[in-house]
Amino acid sequence: MRCFHFPLLFWVPSTSETVKAGAFALRPRRWEVSIFDLYSLAAEGHPIRIPAELMHVFLPNVNLEISVDATDHEKAVTLLDTLRVMLYLDGLMPTIAPFATSHSLNEYAGINFRSSSQLAEKLPDGLRQGISAKGSRVEGWPGELNFSVICGDSDNFSRMLSATAFIRAEKNVLKWQEIEAQDVNAVTLRGALAKAALMPDRASSILHIWQSLEAVFGKGPELTFRMSLSLAELCGPIALRTETYSEAKKSYKVRSGITHGKGGIVNDESWLLAWRLLVKTIQSILHRNAIPSEDEIFLALLSR
Repeated sequence: MRCFHFPLLFWVPSTSETVKAGAFALRPRRWEVSIFDLYSLAAEGHPIRIPAELMHVFLPNVNLEISVDATDHEKAVTLLDTLRVMLYLDGLMPTIAPFATSHSLNEYAGINFRSSSQLAEKLPDGLRQGISAKGSRVEGWPGELNFSVICGDSDNFSRMLSATAFIRAEKNVLKWQEIEAQDVNAVTLRGALAKAALMPDRASSILHIWQSLEAVFGKGPELTFRMSLSLAELCGPIALRTETYSEAKKSYKVRSGITHGKGGIVNDESWLLAWRLLVKTIQSILHRNAIPSEDEIFLALLSR
């Protein structure tokens, strides 16, 4: 088992302490990483796989990193995506994971000065001891090389990640993994929410969201009506059915306009409507511990 460290943009930890939960750990950023630290890694041939200059562009927007215990990088990315989705359900704003490293940024911070005993004396006490460029092997992997996310008005989301929300999200990750093991459609929905805010524009993001919803619930004729009705009943345990039905119809109309080139400029409100619909869908599936079939949904509807 290896530990992969993912710096995340925009989020701010509510605690200065490391919080561990299952395979995850929330690690607040403690030190600045200079461009010379990154150049030292490159000069010593560390396999970081991403230009030092690009890493340095992202790091000023990083206040925390999440470490993931996994057998390989691909599985770590999947676990991180699942955790982020569970945190999105809690109202956190979409974030970016531009790269991953084998060591925490708190470990390779100051690595350039530590290569010299004279320079090391100029470092703060907490940085004088640690890994060196010659005596360690820091590995890196590029990730989401985006510089912005779609989120509309920032007031719609929270940037603050609390220990309570982090621990709750880890528990939901375990529940969601069980659902994915039973139904591959859960993978489709999770992947859609994880990447929706990273699309190049709002129109593309809305299509991305609806593509996932249609892949899971879009069967048969009269798609607008059936989809809206299915989502309304699915989300019944956590939201008003009439409200969800109205929102789904409105959002699907925007989706159809985009598809047929009649959407015009897609505003933040339209994007948020689609985003919240997908969030509500995943919340409902978590509540049910399964994705019901269309027959199950309509039977439940008819039985009331």
